[in-house]
Amino acid sequence: MSVNRKMQIEQPKTLTEIVVERLREAIIDGHYKFGENISEDKLANAFGVSRSPVRDALNALQFTGLVTIKPKRGSFVFQPTAADVAEICDYRLMLEREALRLSMAGDREGFLVALSDAVERMRERMQAGDEIGYVRIDTEFHNLFFDFCGNNLVQNAFDLVEARIATIRTALNARFKQRREDSFDQHVAIVEGLRKVDWEQVDEVLRKHITSIRSDAIDELSRV
Repeated sequence: MSVNRKMQIEQPKTLTEIVVERLREAIIDGHYKFGENISEDKLANAFGVSRSPVRDALNALQFTGLVTIKPKRGSFVFQPTAADVAEICDYRLMLEREALRLSMAGDREGFLVALSDAVERMRERMQAGDEIGYVRIDTEFHNLFFDFCGNNLVQNAFDLVEARIATIRTALNARFKQRREDSFDQHVAIVEGLRKVDWEQVDEVLRKHITSIRSDAIDELSRV
């Protein structure tokens, strides 16, 4: 993570920001299903706030693609189609490849230490049977590519789809043990390839990693 980001002082959060943060986490963690209706009244009661910050939070989450607001019908968790998943995965592969190269060209050692730490924590969560904990660190692992890349435009481009990627990741990895094990092995191989500066290995594993998520997600959506 850049020095500037580390030194920034976090400002007190507004009610809307708190609701955004908690609802975003609930969606990503799979507490809501794809396409599920999100009741403003229920959220307001659950958070102990008025409907105004809830409505503002839903509008903010619509911008990130996590929520779809349908006039006179309500707010719903996004419901990706097979085409949506394919586009997101193609976009993700393009961005992650570039972010990896930028991060390795910058603070190489710091980046590799952060990735290795994430892998070890993923190993611990997997061995403990903590599915959600594993997936959260999985998301953190990939976000590190952008935390270290040193390019705000690349970071902002990833922010457009990061929450949807994390939600799809949870829907797959939190439910299927074999998928988590395969995913973990691929994370280890990515770090090994980076340490050797073997870009052929890194590209091959990253493509396989994202392609498998794409095919598994599309397969799951076809069953809904």
